[in-house]
Amino acid sequence: MLEGSRITAMADRCIMICLAERVQRLRTDEFGKELFTMPAFEMLLELYAHRSRQPRSLTALTAASSASERNSQRIVHRMAQRELVALSRDPSDGRRILVKLTPQTIEMLDRFFDRIVTLVADLPMHKHSEP
Repeated sequence: MLEGSRITAMADRCIMICLAERVQRLRTDEFGKELFTMPAFEMLLELYAHRSRQPRSLTALTAASSASERNSQRIVHRMAQRELVALSRDPSDGRRILVKLTPQTIEMLDRFFDRIVTLVADLPMHKHSEP
């Protein structure tokens, strides 16, 4: 069972994940997909935010990226070399490659979003007062 502070941390992390997804969509809406891209992070965020739908097919995952399918595939293979993701063949269709986050990457992303929560919590609150 989760304790109170752990529940709060999980809720805060979920809020930051949601915020990151919204920022990604806003960036795409405002500046376009082709100008400012972060395809590796987009795919990691997609896997992390939707862990219940893992593993994902390589083709489905590359659709979450702002890069071309071919470049996204290269990025996924580089992430696999760095052990950020694990690749496997789909047992029901050997042609499909499945992608999932490694436990170490989940921990890394947990820390990343926890640090964002801390950064946001430490922001000074500016109150404008009327003279």
